[in-house]
Amino acid sequence: MRVSSITPESGLFLSSRRVVVAVVACAAMLAAGFSSRGAAQDSTLVALGKMREAWVQDLRAKRLEPILKFYAADAAFLLPAGERITGAVALRGLFQNIMATFDSDLTLHSRNLEASGDLAYDSGDFEETLTVIATGAKINSKGSYIIIYKRQANGSWQIVQQVWTGAPPAGT
Repeated sequence: MRVSSITPESGLFLSSRRVVVAVVACAAMLAAGFSSRGAAQDSTLVALGKMREAWVQDLRAKRLEPILKFYAADAAFLLPAGERITGAVALRGLFQNIMATFDSDLTLHSRNLEASGDLAYDSGDFEETLTVIATGAKINSKGSYIIIYKRQANGSWQIVQQVWTGAPPAGT
């Protein structure tokens, strides 16, 4: 019994070659699909990282209106002592009070930044030196934070929940 071999002269060689080419083409298309989804995910994470840094810069520079634009109208800000500040009016009052009372030197160290669909979160640690404007006294604090973002109908991301842990600085 003779085992037929696959040679260029046999039709089997061409069929096998077509199968290999088809498999490679399918793999390339799948990889391109995964790559574009990965690129979109990477783009979202880069944008959220830039948003976090802009938020910190706006706080340091005491730019109230730009910082408020990061928040959804019904966003909640949970303070270390457990108080929940909810909504645009309450957030405006919170940030006006902070900016009128302190100069902030805040640094955020992100540990996890992830997005899935229309939700994303940034979780990490913070260090902050607050300088009391009235006295010049310095207050050092550190702890952890989590910021939850939601993609809005227009495609932009806004903060919907923000939580700070750690002991609140004295006097706040």
